[in-house]
This record gives sequence, structure tokens and C-alpha cells, in this order.
Amino acid sequence: MEKLLTSPGLATGQTSPQGVSGGAAWRGPKKPKPGRNVLEQKTVTTHIQKGFNFLGHTVRKFGDKLLTKPSKSNAKALLSKVRECIKSSLAVPTEVLIRKLNPMLQGWANYYQHAAAKRTFSKVDNQVYLALWRWAERRHPEKSAKWRRRKYFTVADSDGRFAVRFRKANGMDATLKVYQTVSTRIHRYLKVRGNANPYDPVDAEYFQTRRCFAGRIR
Repeated sequence: MEKLLTSPGLATGQTSPQGVSGGAAWRGPKKPKPGRNVLEQKTVTTHIQKGFNFLGHTVRKFGDKLLTKPSKSNAKALLSKVRECIKSSLAVPTEVLIRKLNPMLQGWANYYQHAAAKRTFSKVDNQVYLALWRWAERRHPEKSAKWRRRKYFTVADSDGRFAVRFRKANGMDATLKVYQTVSTRIHRYLKVRGNANPYDPVDAEYFQTRRCFAGRIR
């Protein structure tokens, strides 16, 4: 005899979506059992020389070296965001614009500091420079290129970067520059010795040294 459970929302005699008589509890469609099924829409089969994108990185083999680089789509997304920020800040003070850009640029660069990203960083900086130059042209259409360069790109100690002089709370003058992603240090980590064992007291000093020097010890 089939056992029926009380279910609110179903009157006696009604049928649930599973065809159980009224009063039966219906918990919806059965969930698939956990397994190792591969979702085709999230799976890409490609050659290692062609590479693939994963978490914003392009993993690809160049000759005998396997490198991870910032993906082109992520670099384009950053530049699109930067250009939109610059275009919408035509009337704001230069200091405010720089303070908007620096967290975006530095945060993005820090995410890729462990990848082979120097070339990408250089290209990003070049595009940011061009976007800021167009911003200066729109802001001062009647001024010459020499005047714009002197006002925004040759501020004291700016090294040719887009910068502005401002006064700190203590009254001291300072220079605020746009962050250059190429200045981000790339960290390379060496593999752990194959015969090293973190649970062996003999190798305790080796692993302690690696922790102190952030993995720079062989």
C-alpha cells in the first residue's frame, strides 16, 4: 500500500506534478547524483600550442616553455573601463581623475604579477597614455600640444607621466602620478626540491628559508 504524506497546497484528491495523489509531499525533480560528468558548454579541447583561457589568464606553450599571460579579453575590458572613466571625467579636477584611475590600474596589475605580463603591461600603459592625451585635447581644444604636455605630462618629477601637483594636509607640495602597470614587479617562484619533505625535520630549515624569502630558494 502506497504511503501518502500530508502536503500543504494540495487539496485531497488533487494530483502533484509527479502524479502522486493529494496530500503527498512533492519536492520537485530529482537532483542528479554527483559525479565526474563534463559539461560540454564549459569544456574546450584545444592544442597546447594554441592555449586556452582560465581565470583571466591565457595558458599557452611557446616552444618548450609553458607561460601564463593576461588574456586579451581581460586587457580589453580594463581599457574599456579606463576609457569610460576618462571620458566621463572631462570636467573634474586632474587629481580626482588620477585617484579614480590608480586603484583600477594597480589592482588589475597586481592580479597578474605572477604571470608573464610585462609586455601586456607596456601595451596597457601606452593605451592609457593615449586616452589621457585625448582627454587633454578635449579639455583644452584651443591650446597647443606643447602647452598640454607641459601642463599634464612634464610636471616636476613625473618622468613624462600624466601627473598633477597638489598640496597635502600638512601643507607640503607633492606630485600625484598615474600608476604605470609596467612598474609592477613580476614575482617568479621556484619549484620545491623534488626530494624535500615538509614533514622531515632534516628539511625544516629549507622550508623555513623558502617561507622567509617567498619561495626564492631552490
